[in-house]
Amino acid sequence: MTGSAGQRSIVPFVVVGLAIALLIGMVVSNFAASTPDALQRSIINSACRDAPDKEACLLEQEGKPVLEIAPSALLGNQVTWLSGLVGVLATFAIGAGLVVLLRLSGGLSSGTTGHRVE
Repeated sequence: MTGSAGQRSIVPFVVVGLAIALLIGMVVSNFAASTPDALQRSIINSACRDAPDKEACLLEQEGKPVLEIAPSALLGNQVTWLSGLVGVLATFAIGAGLVVLLRLSGGLSSGTTGHRVE
């Protein structure tokens, strides 16, 4: 694939990079800690604030969604791969949106060098 100026298209590079990021995000997320320290601290500061035994409250709260917005179909299932998938796709969408906005505003040239054409 070549562009109008004989430059190679960046599309295959982006597609392969996205596929690799999705694979890594979906596999590596399975090894994430199920109760990270920051999450425990936020639970203690919110749901367990007035509990006499913070550890017992933490054990009681374990597995419950912090904001109680998780879909009921996903509760009790191991869906860490889904969080990796959503995270990678959301990051890609934000990045692609920024590139499109920059190109529309004239901030980036249509070439692959990243330099402005003046």
